[in-house]
Amino acid sequence: MSSTQVALPPADEQRRRGLRIMRSVATGLLVLAAVVFIWTLRFAPSATWVNYVRAASEAAMVGAIADWFAVTAIFKHPLGIPIPHTALIPKGKDAIGRGLGEFIQGNFLAPGEVAERVREAHPAARLGAWLSEPVNAAGVATQLATVTRTTVELLKDDEVQDSIETLVASRVRAIPLAPLLGGAIDHVMAEGRHHVLVDGALNGLGRAVLDNREVLRSRLAQESPWWVPESIDDAVFRRILDGVQSFLADLRTNPDHEMRQHLDARAADLAERMRHSSEMGHRVDELKEELLNHPEFRAWAAGLWNQLKADLLQAVERPESAARQRIEQMIVDLAESLRTDTDLQHTVDRWLADTTERMLAESGDEIVGLVAGTVDRWDAKETSSRIELLVGRDLQYIRINGTVVGALVGLLIRAVSDTLG
Repeated sequence: MSSTQVALPPADEQRRRGLRIMRSVATGLLVLAAVVFIWTLRFAPSATWVNYVRAASEAAMVGAIADWFAVTAIFKHPLGIPIPHTALIPKGKDAIGRGLGEFIQGNFLAPGEVAERVREAHPAARLGAWLSEPVNAAGVATQLATVTRTTVELLKDDEVQDSIETLVASRVRAIPLAPLLGGAIDHVMAEGRHHVLVDGALNGLGRAVLDNREVLRSRLAQESPWWVPESIDDAVFRRILDGVQSFLADLRTNPDHEMRQHLDARAADLAERMRHSSEMGHRVDELKEELLNHPEFRAWAAGLWNQLKADLLQAVERPESAARQRIEQMIVDLAESLRTDTDLQHTVDRWLADTTERMLAESGDEIVGLVAGTVDRWDAKETSSRIELLVGRDLQYIRINGTVVGALVGLLIRAVSDTLG
């Protein structure tokens, strides 16, 4: 597995200087102890106190070297020699990463404790107070508009159009259209509204006859024998035209006309067959399928999405649009409810706490795996240097203390030896 270099924050430069200074102090004490020890061997006068100084410096060197070895062995092999049980961090990097993940999970992301902290923080009331600021509400509305616009633009038009077409077609197919039409005819006839339709149809038919009388006259001339005089054809045509107009007028003005009653009976029969005839239902379903398979229906579905998309993008992009203002008003109303409605606050707080607890409980292994995987990808040497940079300065005090304690122990041992000797 390839390793990655650990990125160092700018504050590490200051840590590096501090580590360098403390390392120099600890090493300087070791050198000082060595110099004093050599001085007591070669240059010091023969005196009892010199023996105590020699014993202190000798023990100080032992303590300093022992603690230098111990501190160095944590991060690397002392003097580059692969002594067993040294370079603990580079060798145990992966185990450290997993242990760190388990530590974070158990101590910082414990589901119950985090959920309790969420409840104590009263996030609903805080959110309501934050959203009640007009600037914040406008900012949230802008972000929602941006998310909406981005989402709409990312959608593939062909897929959305196919989905709309499929959805509309499936809903239309699921509707029992024949019984529905039969019920609609009965309802219209029961309230007498069908008379308006009939009157409109009769008026339209009367106008059509008058508007096309020249065409009808020409047709009569074609059908009339050649030997019939044109004047007779004109008279016959006028009588026919007047009869048709009179008949249509009679139908319009007489609601009890036999023809209208016949039409009512035919409509009632049609409604009855629509509701109960399987054959009629099958025929209506066939017409419905023809409509759904017609190219104009596909064009309508495509146009519906294109128009909806254009209207939506235009609405969310303009701050003064009704859609944007409605979004902002909804946010303001939500903020007011969150600020003043204690029941809503408790509900939201409880939901957030329960959701957080459930998510942490379900993703505990993922958290451990995330930390462990991240540390596993780090370079071993760089990881060791990084950790040493964080704690190495304090570890140098172990070397300093080891030097000082070693000198004191050396003095104590010498004093005890002289006392007992």
